[in-house]
Amino acid sequence: MNSIPTLEDIIAAAKRIKGKALRTPLIHCRQLSDFTGCEIYLKLECLQPGGAFKYRGATNAISLLSAEARMKGVITASSGNHGIAVALAAKKAGVKALIIVPRNAPSNKVEIIKNAGAKVIRFGDNYDDCEGKAEEMAKEGYYFLHPFNIPQVLAGQGTVGLELNEDAPSDLQAVLVPVGGGGLISGVHLGLRYTRPNVEIIGVEPENCASFSASHAAGELVEIEPKATIAEGLHTKKIGQMAFHILREGAAPVTVTENEILVATRFCHEELKLVVEPSGAVGVAALLSDRYRPIGTSAIILSGSNLDREMLRTLLDHHDQ
Repeated sequence: MNSIPTLEDIIAAAKRIKGKALRTPLIHCRQLSDFTGCEIYLKLECLQPGGAFKYRGATNAISLLSAEARMKGVITASSGNHGIAVALAAKKAGVKALIIVPRNAPSNKVEIIKNAGAKVIRFGDNYDDCEGKAEEMAKEGYYFLHPFNIPQVLAGQGTVGLELNEDAPSDLQAVLVPVGGGGLISGVHLGLRYTRPNVEIIGVEPENCASFSASHAAGELVEIEPKATIAEGLHTKKIGQMAFHILREGAAPVTVTENEILVATRFCHEELKLVVEPSGAVGVAALLSDRYRPIGTSAIILSGSNLDREMLRTLLDHHDQ
């Protein structure tokens, strides 16, 4: 597989990861349905092993490694969740893994990576710094497993779209997906476009690092200077080239503010009784803030659950006030 994944590639990925990754539930959300006046469903990728959708793509990619790559071991760059997914999938496959994370990567995510048996190196201030370091170190003998810009990973994430097609009501009109590097949203788009081409794909990202919005407006892939965000899993200078190629005519961006993301994360915790990290809650933020107004049945992907301790304390302190 060396190009944009086909439906056959995604179906094959679903078979590879069956019994390893979780086939996550799609649940009706009464609270958001009442709030919007439309039927809203939640795809609980926050329940995946490692706490995020990333486990799908990592598991599929590692299962496709050549014998030579398995011997070398894998290296990757990550703000946290992809690193966790690679560490867990590599351990299950008996492959050594080295994860490059930013200096400010949440300590809970780094601990999970280490506990899975992978080696961790902190480097740079953001994901893009880590990617450069990982590519450089890959020349020393590792196989570089990109988080979102290779078809093996996109096919794995595309299995989310297959499951939505199977489980969502027939009148599904839109899916709201968090956007960082673009692996999840492009996978979802691929997984649905062959079966439900009229479903609108909405990419939700922090206003502070809206790389998809910038590229979408320019009509070409552009690099931004991202600001800090509590949704650190979505912090990147640019969306992946392969993802942008897939999305350029098939998805629309929506941005949300830092406060709107925090409110949505609290809403998930207090009203929905779900553990969702800020990066995973941006779709909820788009609805609660009225940044996106659904006109019919919609689904939101809650992409991850790895709350760091400081964020959890912020949520609990608010709850006790």
